[in-house]
Amino acid sequence: MFTNKYSMGVKALFSAGRPLGIIAVLVLVALTLTPSAGRAEEDLKIPHLNGHQFTTNTLTGDPFIKTYIRNTLGIGQSIDLFVPILEIDGGKVYGLKGNLLKAILEFEYQQAVKDWVAFRVQVRVTGRLGTGAQSLLASGVTANTGFEFGWLFKLAEGEKTALSGTLNLWNNSATVVDFLGFVDGVVNPPIPPLVKTVPTTRGGGGLRYAWAASDLVGFIFKGDMGMGESIDRRKNSDEWFFNFAAATDFDLKTKTAVPLGLALGYKFDTFPEVGEELADAKHDLVFRISYTGTTDFLLSLDFTYGWFQLKDEAEATKFTSTLLNLRYYF
Repeated sequence: MFTNKYSMGVKALFSAGRPLGIIAVLVLVALTLTPSAGRAEEDLKIPHLNGHQFTTNTLTGDPFIKTYIRNTLGIGQSIDLFVPILEIDGGKVYGLKGNLLKAILEFEYQQAVKDWVAFRVQVRVTGRLGTGAQSLLASGVTANTGFEFGWLFKLAEGEKTALSGTLNLWNNSATVVDFLGFVDGVVNPPIPPLVKTVPTTRGGGGLRYAWAASDLVGFIFKGDMGMGESIDRRKNSDEWFFNFAAATDFDLKTKTAVPLGLALGYKFDTFPEVGEELADAKHDLVFRISYTGTTDFLLSLDFTYGWFQLKDEAEATKFTSTLLNLRYYF
C-alpha cells in the first residue's frame, strides 16, 4: 500500500506544477552562465560538512548552529477529491469530484547565541478552501495559524556528521467553517456551530542528524516527540505525538560546473496542522531544486505531494504544492 502511494507521490511531484518547474530550471541554468570566483570552505556560511553543501529543506530541518532568516510562499491543489453529497445509514455517498486550493506562508528566524546553541522562531499560515460549489460545501474553509519556538543544542560534530537536540513549544489555532455540518444540523438537529476554532498547545523535543557521505551526497534525519492538547475536544487528557523525516541531497557543483542542489525527502507526522482529527498520520514527499552559487544565500523550489485520512472520510485527501523558498545566512 505504501509503495503504491509512494509511486503516486513521485509521479505527482513531477507532473504537478510542471510549468513552474520548467521556468525555475531555466532560470537556474541561466544563473550558471555567470562565472563565480572560487571560494574557501571556511567562507561558506551555508551548512556544509566534508566538502558537501547541504540542500536543507523544511520537512527535516537541520542540526547546524547557524543564524539565518527564511521565507516560504506556496500554493497547492487537491488531487482526485471525491465530494460526499449525502449520507445514508451513517455512510457517506461519494458522487461528485471537486478541488481544494491551499495557500502556504512561512517565516522562520534562527539566531546562533553561542557556537553550541541557537534559538529559533517560526510562523506558519495556511488556508484551504474549495474552488467550486460542491467542494466548498463539503470541505468548507480551513485557516491555520501556527507558532513554533525552540532551542537547538549541539551534541556532537565531526568531519562528516553533526548531531543536535531540540526543545520546542508548538502553538496552533485552526479555524474551520463547516457548511455541510451546519446544513446537516438544520435538517437533523442539533445545529452545530458554523465556525469553530480549535487551539492546541504542545511541547516536546527531538534530534537532528546530518551525514555527509561524500562531497556529492548527504543525508539529514529528524525525529520529534511531545505531548499536547488533542484536536478531538471529547478527550479530557492530552496525547502523545511524534514525527520523523529523512532526506537525501546532492551537491551537483562538486562534480559539474552547475551550482545546483537537489533533495528528495519524506515526513511522517501524527499531529499535523490540518485542524481536523486524523484517522492516520499525515505523509509528505518533497523534491527540491536549489541554486547554490553563493556562500550565504539559497533560492529553492519545492514540489511536494502529501496525503492524510480524516476520521469522517472514506477517501484520503491528497495534495500537491509548489513552494518558493528564500533563505539567507548571516
